[in-house]
Amino acid sequence: MKKVLMLGPARDVKGGMTSVVDNYYEYGLDKKVELKYIETINDKGKISKFISEKRGYKEFKKVIDKFDIVHIHMASRRSTFRKGKYVKIAKNKGKKVIIHLHGAEFKVFINECNFKQRQYVEEILNLADRIIVLSEEWKEYMETLIRDKDKIIIIHNAIIIPKDFKKNLDTQKILFLGRIGKRKGIYDLIDVFKNIIYKYPNAHLYVGGDGEVETLKKIIKYNKLMDNVSYIGWTSGKEKEKYLKECSFFCLPSYNEGMPMALIEGMAYKNIAISTNVGGIPRLIEDGVNGFCIEPGDKERLQQILEKLLNKDNSDRREQISINARKTIKNKFDIKKNIENLLKIYNEIYNEMG
Repeated sequence: MKKVLMLGPARDVKGGMTSVVDNYYEYGLDKKVELKYIETINDKGKISKFISEKRGYKEFKKVIDKFDIVHIHMASRRSTFRKGKYVKIAKNKGKKVIIHLHGAEFKVFINECNFKQRQYVEEILNLADRIIVLSEEWKEYMETLIRDKDKIIIIHNAIIIPKDFKKNLDTQKILFLGRIGKRKGIYDLIDVFKNIIYKYPNAHLYVGGDGEVETLKKIIKYNKLMDNVSYIGWTSGKEKEKYLKECSFFCLPSYNEGMPMALIEGMAYKNIAISTNVGGIPRLIEDGVNGFCIEPGDKERLQQILEKLLNKDNSDRREQISINARKTIKNKFDIKKNIENLLKIYNEIYNEMG
């Protein structure tokens, strides 16, 4: 059995990267390979982060010799610089290295780097035996940084498909799940929703996530939206499933993305999705067929779509889009195919070891 050492954030860290790892375990990747997961960082404050980072690095150096493959989940900025040392140690010990890139703002990060920083990032990326990216668009971009284009592999994010259920698409409930801040477009959504409730006073927006929570709460209060907007905190498990089932719409008007797990989940739960044509989202949503795609920041178009969909006379359209959304996820983003592709990569690079 192949021995894989996987590195990433603590399993209780909030975000899509953790969701990917959780799905690996839930589906049983640890039964198909000998898998050990090392937490390299947490999100519990500066001191705790420092301790977690030191502990993870120490454990990595202690066990690295026992493994064949090192699978590193990497985002941008500090995550890239931190993970670089793991890549170098693994390669110096003759291990096969997979870098699994999740950073939605990786392009922005590269443009922020000075010459030496960019040199370092490109060195680390080119040391890897395989680089997993989340979409065709990200593959095209990574080809500008990587000498050996063949080692860039696309594996879309995927989920365990929920059991089928009867969906009520007349609730006028809209769900947003993601980090609270400008990048995910929540402030655009709030601006639009202020106008929506004049026409649809029973419409309700549920906002789940962490980040700029206090800013969000102030905006809700300032605009007197307390009766129509609920901040539900970071949701997971049964609580998240409850909102995914009860809401009719999933809105994620992001400015930068990879392949957002929350959007995939929203569509799997038959929500009518409205998002933006960034990152891998255009590969996920066919505009007007299984959801809607707009330009980032196009609040006018976002409002038009929501107003049309909330109209009670459009129930047939809602039903068809909902059916198509779930079908898309079931056919293309099922965790089973994802794991098969990952195991194929493990096999390929393991065989390269001779």
